Amino acid sequence: MTIRVLMFLECNRCHAPFEQRFVASKIFHEDLRDEVHEMVVAAEAEEWECRRNATEHYCAKCLEPY
Repeated sequence: MTIRVLMFLECNRCHAPFEQRFVASKIFHEDLRDEVHEMVVAAEAEEWECRRNATEHYCAKCLEPY
């Protein structure tokens, strides 16, 4: 059985989306963990910032005043 998930990353302040991806896998936990890690690394490269143990994400535009 293959599990399909739509995942996306959005700013916790303005709710601007960073990226959305479809993940489909039979080895769900490993593939989902890898996809989430890749998305967070890509967001950080675009000057997004993770806070509170990566449960909150803020885009570069919302971080400008700080």
